Amino acid sequence: MDEKTTRKSMKYSVYDGASFAVMEGATSSFMTPFAVALNASVNMIAAMSYIPQLAGAFMQLFAARIVEIVRDRKKILVYSSFIHALLWIPMLLIPYATPNQKYLIIVYMALQTIVSNLMNPVGNAFLGDIVPVNERGRFFGLRNKVVGISTFISALLAGLLLNYFSPKNPIIGFTILFSVAFAARALSGVFKFGMTSPETQFAHEDKFSLKDFVKRMNKTNYGHFVIYMMFFKFAVNIAAPFFAVYMLKDLGFTYIQFTIVMAVELMASFLTMGIWGKMIDEKGTKSVLYITGILTPIIPFLWLFSGNFYYIILIELFSGAAWAGFNLSTSNFIFDAVKPENRVRCITYFKFFEGIALFAGAAVGGLIISYIPHWIFLSSISFVFLISGILRIIPAVTMMPTLHEARLIELDIGDSFFKRFVRVKPSEGIVVEVIGKYNKNYVSEKKKIQTKTAEKKQEKKPVDYNKKLLKFIDKSITPKKEKHDINNIHDIERITEDIEKGKVKK
Repeated sequence: MDEKTTRKSMKYSVYDGASFAVMEGATSSFMTPFAVALNASVNMIAAMSYIPQLAGAFMQLFAARIVEIVRDRKKILVYSSFIHALLWIPMLLIPYATPNQKYLIIVYMALQTIVSNLMNPVGNAFLGDIVPVNERGRFFGLRNKVVGISTFISALLAGLLLNYFSPKNPIIGFTILFSVAFAARALSGVFKFGMTSPETQFAHEDKFSLKDFVKRMNKTNYGHFVIYMMFFKFAVNIAAPFFAVYMLKDLGFTYIQFTIVMAVELMASFLTMGIWGKMIDEKGTKSVLYITGILTPIIPFLWLFSGNFYYIILIELFSGAAWAGFNLSTSNFIFDAVKPENRVRCITYFKFFEGIALFAGAAVGGLIISYIPHWIFLSSISFVFLISGILRIIPAVTMMPTLHEARLIELDIGDSFFKRFVRVKPSEGIVVEVIGKYNKNYVSEKKKIQTKTAEKKQEKKPVDYNKKLLKFIDKSITPKKEKHDINNIHDIERITEDIEKGKVKK
């Protein structure tokens, strides 16, 4: 696509995100309060989380195949948005048409999750092809900030609306919210229609099966990332479905207090999103993923010390900032680590395992709450928070160090005229790019010494490195040739490690 078309699609992508955020803000944080208003049990609330996640996880397996059949990702996204919008209509009718059949909430939530999970890998791959690589951190930081603001405003208004109707009939408030969700989701479909679909590289796609992906998971950087996320999301979802129940039932928060807590988290998210995005562009994705992967396990422990409303607000400020960086870095890691033509398939498999993990986590959390006596903790939900925090630490400590930076990073290979940059992309090996750039130490030394002997000595260093590298790649690397595709990732990783440790002879 030309630059004008790209900018237009990026603009509509932001509008689409804002419309979607209005729907999310008006509903996502209030589905549990909706179930509580209908006197749903804790087990049913847990099922509202894990049954839709399980259904959505299996839907992921068909996403790549649907793209192959339809071949028009834009069409898939537009139609799915309108279907998703229509599913809010039967949801708002449940309290009136079938008040004693509360389980229908789970059915419609499952259908919505199926549609959403079909759209997620397609939409992520779609955006990944539109946004230029060197702008992803800033763009997604900006887009997520807009999404955060829209979510914050809609969630705040939703809470005020529910608080207004609470003394009279809270169901009226939920009816209005679901109606807004229908309109906002339909509008996001209109904005998707205004975007231009980038060319999809079907011909070169590696059509590996789920079984093949599992076999290679422990051998690739992206595979290690999926394993880490699977265990981490399992630990997170042991507690995630029950924070709302804890605030509304155990702590006795009003709708307005609950809304303020949610709004504070959203506010912290969009205020820090730009900072995380800039850090990703400058320091790499892994650094942000590592920092926030250590911060997020702390969150459930903080809930154990007090149920004071103002203390909970402070927790949510910290939580919003940490999760903003974590979510932004994970989405960017997927874009960086996967070839464009394989994105739908790789994101599909990732979302499948993530869905299984979310299902298992919510199910385990529900069982713990059901069978742990209340006298062990003041609340059985508090015990779930403790277990979740402990289990989050384990993958953060043991699996995070196995991940490698998947973005363009700079390696210092001595005082040479040229710097070598390595982009680690496990799905296609490594691309070594030779980019002309003076090393500061070399420049200052050259100014001081100004002799032909010193210059010749400096010029020999990249040659010695090339000889070492040629044994593995059998290609001639010169400053004139900019890219070299190298498939033997293990050999190249060993060489780059030797370079960093100073083992390569200069």
